[in-house]
Amino acid sequence: LVTNAMKFTPTGGTVDVRISCKSARHDDDIQVIMPLVPSNDVIGFLRVEVIDSGAGIALEDQPRVFGQFTQFSRNELQGGGGSGLGLWISRRIITSHQGTMGFTSNGKGC
Repeated sequence: LVTNAMKFTPTGGTVDVRISCKSARHDDDIQVIMPLVPSNDVIGFLRVEVIDSGAGIALEDQPRVFGQFTQFSRNELQGGGGSGLGLWISRRIITSHQGTMGFTSNGKGC
């Protein structure tokens, strides 16, 4: 997530990473949550947010973000290629631990 944010954020832009813990009693709409205890007795969740000042993801591309081998516009912001597997693998890891992973974007795109 951080690598993708850095790849698509222009020089002088910002990439912030926020990590917090939430009680299992809260029902927040959050970006990434994972149980802190891998059992039926979940006591809380870890929340990880990556916030960047990059171009965003175009509305028409958003449904495909977590797809296998998905890549979007290659431009001067993307400092190199990639396999299109990073977000797909990340989401698989998160969901294998009963977590969720999502995103919000202003929809501008590159």
